[in-house]
Amino acid sequence: MSRRVTGLVALVALALATVLVVALTADRTTSSTATAEPSAPASSVAPPAKPRPTKAQRRAARRSAATSRLLEDNHCWVGRAPDGAAPTHAVVTLPGSEPALVAAEVGFGIWLEGEPGVLHGFCP
Repeated sequence: MSRRVTGLVALVALALATVLVVALTADRTTSSTATAEPSAPASSVAPPAKPRPTKAQRRAARRSAATSRLLEDNHCWVGRAPDGAAPTHAVVTLPGSEPALVAAEVGFGIWLEGEPGVLHGFCP
């Protein structure tokens, strides 16, 4: 009976020593991380996933990027024309089509006469 008790005490002591070593190691890792730089509080809940853009949103983003490229590549302006610049082209989006570089008359028709489409800018 004495050997059993001694063995049980030794087993419990070994388990406590293991727990103590793990706790000290984890505490030292946490302490060194905490002193190096503060971290955000741990959360058991994962952040919500970003919703995937809809087909219409992806299409709008592509059109916007295409419009920006056309305006930049052709040295176009939005708003008041630079001094001495005369518009000969325009970047427009006509109903049912993609943004395009067209003759300035098409841009003037959208802007001044209310023809269907979107005028994005004029170009030299």
